[in-house]
Amino acid sequence: MTQVSLTPPGRLKAYDPAQDADAVIKLIEESFNLKTDPESMNIINQMRLAAQRQTQPGLNASVYRQPGYVWVMDDQIVGNINIVSFLDKLRHIALIANVAVKPEFQHLGIATALTKHALRYAQQKRASEVWLQVSSENQAAQNLYAGLGFQVIRKVNNWVLEQAQPKIRSLTSCDSAKFTLTRRRIGDWSKQKIWLEAAYPMDTRWYASVNFNQFRPLAWLNPFSWDWVGNLTHFALRKEQKLAGLLSWQTGMQNADYLWLAIPENPEEDNLLTCLVRNFLDNEWGGRTTRLEYPEGRMEIALERLGFHLNRRLNWMKFKR
Repeated sequence: MTQVSLTPPGRLKAYDPAQDADAVIKLIEESFNLKTDPESMNIINQMRLAAQRQTQPGLNASVYRQPGYVWVMDDQIVGNINIVSFLDKLRHIALIANVAVKPEFQHLGIATALTKHALRYAQQKRASEVWLQVSSENQAAQNLYAGLGFQVIRKVNNWVLEQAQPKIRSLTSCDSAKFTLTRRRIGDWSKQKIWLEAAYPMDTRWYASVNFNQFRPLAWLNPFSWDWVGNLTHFALRKEQKLAGLLSWQTGMQNADYLWLAIPENPEEDNLLTCLVRNFLDNEWGGRTTRLEYPEGRMEIALERLGFHLNRRLNWMKFKR
């Protein structure tokens, strides 16, 4: 059956920060219900600051690195899309983001038209890959992107720990006679690298808030990495002296700390996670908001018992030519 392509009313135009910033930011904020998520609100505030910089006298608007486009109907902005560029080992990767349409103007083909234009833009800029993230709960958007050639590559959960919750952690237990928490040893890196790649695959690491090259032992000796912002502390869980899992604590970021887990996928992973994270929370964690991304379906009940709450479920989708 041939798919009918809608031609939506209205017109496409390039985003103008001087004229469009307030309307676009409000559209994104309301479309994704960001007011309840502090990290997302920080992104919104950054967008406002970026828009202010773009309107400063003497600044050439052509240097704007995250081009955006809006859909206009009856002189009002009803849709938006952004294309964010990343450079990964000399590869230009395009991320389609902030696809939003006002509810009363949905189902007219506006989101489809915006996404098609973003794909044409990425092709003109010779992007080697085009990706996007979509909520796992937004089946309509997933269907739209699939119809345009995107495929789901993986599903991830975003977790947040906002404060110590001893009553919740009391539901967990760990055999301290069998498990010990130590600092990572140089010899632990070979297994950590394998377990990290399983949890945080190479093809989307360009999006992470951490430089994974910094996980290597003695990474500070590399002068090309000295400009990286953040600090990493690595902890190893040992079961009867044998390496069972690792946790990397990323601090020094503006709004939150991050945890990066390297735990082998096996029937014991919930218990390993509990011992590793509980030891960290009881002995190292200072109570600052902490975020964690991990593959969907892995250790979810254990994380909830440790006090984390599930913030978002996201699908990574990649455009397949």
